[in-house]
Amino acid sequence: MAYAGLRISEALNIQLTDFNLTVGELKVRGKGDKDRVVYLNDKIINSIREFLRVRVVDSSYLFANKNNGVIHRSTINKIFNKYSDKITPHTLRHYFCTTALEGGFSVHEVAYLAGHSNVQTTLLYLNPSRESMRSKINQL
Repeated sequence: MAYAGLRISEALNIQLTDFNLTVGELKVRGKGDKDRVVYLNDKIINSIREFLRVRVVDSSYLFANKNNGVIHRSTINKIFNKYSDKITPHTLRHYFCTTALEGGFSVHEVAYLAGHSNVQTTLLYLNPSRESMRSKINQL
């Protein structure tokens, strides 16, 4: 979620046939049944390869419960709550969008990668930092 901008439901519904680790692409079934392709960086590719090497379930889902089905989002939320009162699945998504925008991706590129149907949603992630604004004001 932090490196691909996925919603929790999108991450939990990833099936093994949805990604191609050779080319670094993931087909995501998004909100409103809108499919998109998300590009995976080397961190994600290496993590998935390692996870697949050690996982013990035999499921078509990347993240499966003990019955080889989809993990429920409440289970994931409980895990997040157990380890942090600040980090949630959505804050990881927020991190991705903010970092991608700060890193030079256009608003339209981030909107596509995050599955936003309206770029106005993506614009909410444009929160310039004090340091960024000071640096730019000094360039005037």
